[in-house]
Amino acid sequence: MEFFKQNIVPGEVIVQLLAFLAVFFFLKAFAWKPILAMLEERRNRIKQSFDDIETTRKQVEELKHEYQEHLQKMEEEARQKLQEAVHEGERISRELQEKARTDAQAIFSKSKEHLQLEITQAQKTLREEIANLSVLVSEKIIREQMSDAMLQKKALEVIEELEKSS
Repeated sequence: MEFFKQNIVPGEVIVQLLAFLAVFFFLKAFAWKPILAMLEERRNRIKQSFDDIETTRKQVEELKHEYQEHLQKMEEEARQKLQEAVHEGERISRELQEKARTDAQAIFSKSKEHLQLEITQAQKTLREEIANLSVLVSEKIIREQMSDAMLQKKALEVIEELEKSS
């Protein structure tokens, strides 16, 4: 303790204490408030940055959710359009099949009509040939002046010839 008594000068301690108090009050009055204001401002900026980050995160989540909804909607529309295309293809297929049936029916009807015309024409030609043959037979009969038995025999021969040629 003696060391302290010899080295501590009361006047210097008082001057240093007064100087410390003066610097303390000076700093408190002029520097402390700006430092606290600067720290408060920095705290507010950091808080604002965190708030901005949180707001941006929420916006990103919202955009992500909207994107997923939009993507799901696009997939649903694509499925729907694909389904519509399938139905349209089936409809066109049915129409083509129906048209093919109708065309086949029309061709069949035309062929049937054409065949009927040919049959009618063949019958007409056959009648004409029968008439011509009848005239020929009559001429031969008259020329030969045949009896009834011969006439009947000759008529049967002509009919047989006609049947063979048809």
